[in-house]
Parts: sequence; structure tokens; C-alpha cells
Amino acid sequence: MKIAVVSAHRGDAALAAGLAIGSWLDAGHAVEVIACFTRSEFAPFSDADSLHANDRMSFVSAVRKRADESWLKRYPPAPGRGRITLTELNLKDAPLRLHVGADEVYGLEVNRAEKSVLKLQKAIERSRAQALVLPLALDGHIDRLTARTAALDLWPATQPLAFYADLPQAAQPDGEQRAEQAVQTIAEPLTAVFASAPASEIDAAVALKRRLAWCYDAQIDEATTTLIAEACRPHAGREQLWANAAWLAALGSL
Repeated sequence: MKIAVVSAHRGDAALAAGLAIGSWLDAGHAVEVIACFTRSEFAPFSDADSLHANDRMSFVSAVRKRADESWLKRYPPAPGRGRITLTELNLKDAPLRLHVGADEVYGLEVNRAEKSVLKLQKAIERSRAQALVLPLALDGHIDRLTARTAALDLWPATQPLAFYADLPQAAQPDGEQRAEQAVQTIAEPLTAVFASAPASEIDAAVALKRRLAWCYDAQIDEATTTLIAEACRPHAGREQLWANAAWLAALGSL
């Protein structure tokens, strides 16, 4: 099958569903990651702060693009393995687009008239995907809410659909509760599923998740990387997603 994975920001899908994506590729499915709000000034662990304000967005956007490129190389072609591709929508993230502070991007109302909504919907249509994966947006970030809302307005409930829990937010002490609350906001019933990994390989799964996360070292520090990597340990080295009935029928627990 062709699976489209919506990533509101660079790294969102990689951090939350990197193992799941690998399992889909290993099963022979094609994966297209749609990165939405890729123009940004957020890279706290880069040299961006030393730059003139006029140069910051282009520098940070390039740094974050290289992070995505590094991450994609973690899924090399192999016989029988599906192909992963990246589509970039080149939209400004919330602080740049809405002229708000980084701490003001939570709890805002989605504006369906925004050009970003239509651009994402067109990207999903062009992907010709047979299954769709979206962020739960459990932290209420307006970019994730916008991406989720735009896709849900387009995607038929009869088609395979799943959601990933954003990391590191889902790994916080109240993360499980927030994820369940986010699931309840979705109109159709969802079932918890897990990207498959043998229980004997838990440590290997954690180590792999750490390597995937470290591709984004301009965005997250070592403590956050550890938090993200360890998020799969309680699930026997797997990543938890929530899926509709059509996903379960077509893809099962993958």
C-alpha cells in the first residue's frame, strides 16, 4: 500500500513514528512523508542565535532540512523493502506565519481559510495514498492542529487512518492521559495498535529510536533524545498508534 504520513514540522513524524515507518517499509509498503511547516527559526541547539535576524529563517530552515535528509538515509533501499519519499510544503511555522511567540502557539483556533489547509489537502490528493497517518496534536500546537484538521476534512472515514502521539509530549508524566484525551476528540472510534517488534529486541528498538532522534540534534538536546528513545520501552520496543476500522482491516497491527 501507499501510506502518507503527515508531519506538521520537520522531525514530528520521525520522532513519534520512526519505528512504525520502518516496519511499514519492511513489510513492502511505500511511505510518503508530507512535511508541512518547514520554514522556521527554531533550532535552539544550532548557531542560529549568532546570526542577523534577516538570515535566521533561511539558516534554520536549511539546518532542519538536512536533519530530515539524514533521517531518510536511515531507511536504505533493500530487496522487498518499500520506498520512502519526502514532500515539503515550504510553509512558515506558527511564530512566523501568525506573528506569535513560541509560547503562544498552543490552544489557538484552526483557521480553515488559511492557504496551508488547502496546500496540505492538495498534497494528500497528489500522493494518491491508500492510508493516512496524522499527528494526534495532543499538545494543542496550532500547526499540528491545523495539519490534523486539514487532513480530516478531506480524508473519508472509510479509508485507513491512524494517528501517532507527538513526542516528546507523549512521554511526559501526563502524556498517556493527554493522548487519550486527544483520541476522544476524533469523531470516529479508534483502536490502539503497535508497530511490530519482537519483545527480545527492546533494547535494540530503543537504540534505533535514539539514532533516529539524534538526526534532529539542532532541535532537541540529549535529555529529550533519551526521553523520546525510551518512549517505546513500555510497549515492548514498539510505538503506539491509534487506528480506525479500515486501517485494522487493511494493515492490522502494523
